[in-house]
Amino acid sequence: MSKRFFVLIVLFVTAFVFLQAQALEIFQQEGIASWYGREYEGRPTASGEIFDSSQLTAAHPYLPFGTVVVVTNLHNNRSVTVRINDRGPFVPGRIIDVSRAAAEQLDMIITGTAPVTVVSVERLAITAPAAETQTITQVMQPVTAPVAQSVVPDVQPTTATTSSSQPVIQPVVAAATSQLRLVPQLVIIPDKNYRLQIGSYRVARNAADTFEKLQNAGLTPAYERYTDSENIEYYRVVVAGVRGTDVQSTAEKILSAGFMEALIREEN
Repeated sequence: MSKRFFVLIVLFVTAFVFLQAQALEIFQQEGIASWYGREYEGRPTASGEIFDSSQLTAAHPYLPFGTVVVVTNLHNNRSVTVRINDRGPFVPGRIIDVSRAAAEQLDMIITGTAPVTVVSVERLAITAPAAETQTITQVMQPVTAPVAQSVVPDVQPTTATTSSSQPVIQPVVAAATSQLRLVPQLVIIPDKNYRLQIGSYRVARNAADTFEKLQNAGLTPAYERYTDSENIEYYRVVVAGVRGTDVQSTAEKILSAGFMEALIREEN
C-alpha cells in the first residue's frame, strides 16, 4: 500500500467520523407536558414494555425508545430525568407525557399539565423534523372551596332575561338552537356572584383537558380539590366570580367549549 493511498484512507475515515458527529446534536424542545397514570397501569406501551406509573418514564411522539431526557417544569424549575418508552401524547400542543412518578417530582399532579423544557442527556441523531416551540398555556393554581351540589327534577329551560332590574330564571338559553342546562333551578340576582362547576374528575389529566377547553373559549377557570366520605379525591373545574348579569354570556362560552351542563351556586 502506497503512502499516498494510506493518507487518502485516513482522510476519508476522518471526514466520515466528522460528518457523523455533526449529525448528532443535543435534543431540546419546549412546550406543554401532561401526565398519565393508573388508567394505563399494567398495559403494554408502544415499546412493548409494561407501563408502570411508579417508574420515571415518558411518552414522546418520535424520540427513540430508551432515550433519556431531563424534563424541567418552567413554573417551578423542578426537574426529573425520564426514559422514553412509549408514544404520545396525542393531544395537539403537547410535547411529552410523563408517568405519575415523574409528574409528582415535577409537582404537576394537580394542574395536569405544565410548560416544560425537554433536553436529551446524550447527543442524538435526530431523524424527525425539529419540534417547533409550543405556545405555553398559563395554568391557574388550584383553589379550594366547599361545594354543595343540589339535585332537582328535570325542568324545561326558560328564556333568560338580561335586564339589570329583573331576576333571570335558570336554566338560561345559551343559543337559539342549543342550550346549556344549569342546575339547580334558581333565581339569578344581577348584583350577586355565582360559581359554575363544569366537571368533577378522579383523573387530574381529564380535569386539565376541561380546563384548557374553557380557557380556549375565553373563560378563566380554576380548580377545586374535593375528598368524599370514602376518602376519594376529585378535581373540580369551575368558573368563579361570575356576576349575575354575566351568567348568560358565561353559559354561552361554556356551551361553545362543548359542555352541555353545569352546576351553579351562589357565592358568599
